[in-house]
Amino acid sequence: MAQRTQAQISYNMSRIRDRDTKIEKLLRNELIRRGITTFVSNEKSIVGKPDFAFPARKIAVFCDSEFWHGHDWESRKKDFKTNEQSWIPKIEKNIARDAFVTQTLRNNGWRVLRFWGEEIKRDVYICVNEIEGLLRITPVRPFRVVDLCAGIGGIRRGFERGLGVETVLTAEIDKYACATYEHIFGTNPHNDLTTAEFKTLVGETDYEILLAGFPCQTFSRVGLKEGFENEEKGQIFFHIAKIIEATRPAAFFLENVDHIVTRDNGNTFKLIIETLEAELKYKVIGVTTDSEATSVYRARDFVRNSRAFGVPQNRPRTYIIGFDKERFRPERLALLPSELPKGRKQTLYGDLNDLLERDVPPRYYMASGYFETLVRHRERQEGRGYGFGYRIINEPDIEHPVANTILATGGSGRERNLIRDPREGIAGMMVQGKKTPLNDQGIRVMTPTEWGKLQGFINYGFLREDGTEGFSFPEDMPDIQKYKQFGNSVTIPAVEEMARFMGECFDILREGREQGGGERL
Repeated sequence: MAQRTQAQISYNMSRIRDRDTKIEKLLRNELIRRGITTFVSNEKSIVGKPDFAFPARKIAVFCDSEFWHGHDWESRKKDFKTNEQSWIPKIEKNIARDAFVTQTLRNNGWRVLRFWGEEIKRDVYICVNEIEGLLRITPVRPFRVVDLCAGIGGIRRGFERGLGVETVLTAEIDKYACATYEHIFGTNPHNDLTTAEFKTLVGETDYEILLAGFPCQTFSRVGLKEGFENEEKGQIFFHIAKIIEATRPAAFFLENVDHIVTRDNGNTFKLIIETLEAELKYKVIGVTTDSEATSVYRARDFVRNSRAFGVPQNRPRTYIIGFDKERFRPERLALLPSELPKGRKQTLYGDLNDLLERDVPPRYYMASGYFETLVRHRERQEGRGYGFGYRIINEPDIEHPVANTILATGGSGRERNLIRDPREGIAGMMVQGKKTPLNDQGIRVMTPTEWGKLQGFINYGFLREDGTEGFSFPEDMPDIQKYKQFGNSVTIPAVEEMARFMGECFDILREGREQGGGERL
């Protein structure tokens, strides 16, 4: 190796930049060309401020110039003929610091890659191959899931049935829902996902899929319609987005009310999609990108009705499924289906009549005074040209009755799903808690058990191998909470089909991989 003159050394020193150097640009451009854009550069919060880092995956990349970082140091330090007492200690200090940074990061669970500048200039492709090899690793089954806004576990159960997942962490704050969840699954899900403590806990948890049926109240037609402006509930989505950003699961499944896609002329949903696609860098099923990098989609493609998934309930819901662009190659992501499942072949019930209970307790029949109030209210609404008011959904002239959406708000969800079920001895009966005798037309509300069937919890989702029912509420759970919990939950058969669909997507993403196999994270 030819010795360098002092003038050459001084010139090299003058050309050294602490960031955005030529070798960094070469590496960055090749990463971007391959669709890898989730890195951060010179992040101060990471030890050593790596030139490129993938924090959620704990991968740090350094681009080291030969001179300043002491490549082949024992030989090259002999080049210094003047001012060696100044240059040599400086460079040896850098070498020691590099070693300290590398070891500290590794002690904290990071994988560290260091490339010499000449390596990058000579063959940047090989260098990026090494980075890509650490990123593009497909997870293997059984997938582990984090279940956020868990409710009573409907999404969890749908994924257990459709994808055979293992739930490793949950979050739910409603105490009654937590009691039911613990009763069913044996673990208490009580965690607040908005807290720093829980976010840290998720960061320490190895998992592959994030599940969340984030709160609907601020987006639904019957809610406050405040959307993201509601600090308590609308902002939950952004807490979930922060968790996704910090932990980068291989995929996510989000569920909400159908109205979220049209709220505020579609701007609410646009913000959600832009956050997931443009900011977090996930491939969302149903979204493409135009030449100006703008997300293109049809809002209605994200809405699916429970009625198409085997239950007699009109329950349109929004489903969002995404896969990590950091983990999966662009050419594999391009092969994914462009639409969510539209239904399933298996039908649980021919129509509503197939799931109605017989001889229900008298307390479910409406008091005559209250029913008369509902009749007058509906007449007033119809007189104004509105379609609001109670509905009897199993009238004899309805050939195949179907329930309207059951709602967590309780009252209105029940009043639009009244059943005509006349029984001898019911009319005129006085029931504790009702101010007037029971009505003489046999009108009653649906029971919590019937709601449980509409959602696939009862008589489907938890059936044991011997055919016996495996679902139940904790003792003394009041009916009002049972209605609320079912109304707040998801339709298990619909979620099950979505989970099965995600499994098929993972199979597509796995095929033809050059990097051997998958990884348990």
